[in-house]
Amino acid sequence: MKSPLIIVESPSKIKTLKKFLDNKYTVEASVGHIRDLPKSQLGIEIDKEFAAEYHVSPDSKKTVQKLKTALKSADELIIATDPDREGEAIAWHIVDELKPKIPTKRLVFNEITKTAILDALNHTRNIDSNLVDAQETRRFLDRLFGFMVSKTMWTNMKGGVSAGRVQSPAIKILVDREKERTQFKQNEYWSLSGEFKNNEGIINSKLIKIGTNKIATGKSFDKKTGKLFDDKDIVLNEKTANELAKKIQNDDWQVDKLETKPSTQKPYPPFITSTLQQEGIRQLRMSAQNVMRVAQSLYENGYITYMRTDSVHLSSEAITASRNEIKALYGKQYLPTSAIQYKSKVKNAQEAHEAIRPAGSKFKHPDNLKTKLSDYELKLYTLIWKRTLASQMKSAKIERTTLWITNQEHIFEAKGKVVVFPGFLKVYVEGADNKRDKDDNETILPEVKINEKLKCVQLESKQHLTKPINRFT
Repeated sequence: MKSPLIIVESPSKIKTLKKFLDNKYTVEASVGHIRDLPKSQLGIEIDKEFAAEYHVSPDSKKTVQKLKTALKSADELIIATDPDREGEAIAWHIVDELKPKIPTKRLVFNEITKTAILDALNHTRNIDSNLVDAQETRRFLDRLFGFMVSKTMWTNMKGGVSAGRVQSPAIKILVDREKERTQFKQNEYWSLSGEFKNNEGIINSKLIKIGTNKIATGKSFDKKTGKLFDDKDIVLNEKTANELAKKIQNDDWQVDKLETKPSTQKPYPPFITSTLQQEGIRQLRMSAQNVMRVAQSLYENGYITYMRTDSVHLSSEAITASRNEIKALYGKQYLPTSAIQYKSKVKNAQEAHEAIRPAGSKFKHPDNLKTKLSDYELKLYTLIWKRTLASQMKSAKIERTTLWITNQEHIFEAKGKVVVFPGFLKVYVEGADNKRDKDDNETILPEVKINEKLKCVQLESKQHLTKPINRFT
């Protein structure tokens, strides 16, 4: 008896899909792309309207034969490859190679849950030729931009590296950055930090001015020429910094200026592919490749929505799930009056897709998945869960304080912030590429008054060397 044949991309999806489908369906996997342009030739006839020459990949020959055998026992072909350009192209290649003589449908879902799969089966469509053309164009660009460059790279780079539409311009960007780094002129400068005390506590500060002249910092120097941007800036060296510390420590100090500014920090949008990779690198110390590998596993096992997306849009189902979770875990005070909907800044973002979020209409709490997920799967799922909830929470209310301490000639500056209402920060704080990139206003300052007298506890000088522009992370 014949039955419908579903073809997915990854073999690991087969088991998950079978949990939601009855026994009448046969499920097989294409194991990614089954065909590609030839390896040793361009494979594109530019003069013949970009006619392409496709071959079944050597690793896919057994898979193609297996799919042809399965097709003989099918009365309907349903292609359920991933919901992106690559998935659409794979679907087209499967049909073009297998040449089925039975009804063929395209099945698309953004999460592997029972509801999503059954709903998708009721809304199948034809293969989208626009998406296929888009993928094919990208593949052609790989060849046209990269094929000629690859030969040079194979000769000049250790281990042999090929190039494509992304790698070729990326190499130029890296080379340009390296050229900029070689022009760097190093400078030495010293800073003077001070600890001042009142009855409420210690205030940590930095010397920023002597009279009307600023104290030079790393930003005061041109990194290419090594010259000061402003000749009036004072460059402290070891001798002048230490002499100054001895000279002014026992002076009379007072608070000369005190500014407190309320500010609001809005929640971050939910994850897209690039922001998930960035946070995986920053917070979990994973490579971008590992982030995507773990995310793929979470998606295929029904824990998150599809992880290749540039849309920050959340469905009404996801927003309801987020708001219910926020209310239950943190209370009404953290819930905005109305849902927050984000829009992509990228003009051609695939708004049909959702942002990356926990799957389903009720999110699984990370604590309930400790025995079901590997260490990195749990960490990445927790990151996605937190970011999704945070995106639907109230803004944080913060008070930022700046105060100046002076002996009438030398001015020290102290900065701090107080979180008045944590809002989304209760759940999620974004990482930073570098410790220096973090907000330096994290210190909570003791209560002070304008013109209040302070005692200088200690002054400490420190050496600094300017650094060239960073290499790319």
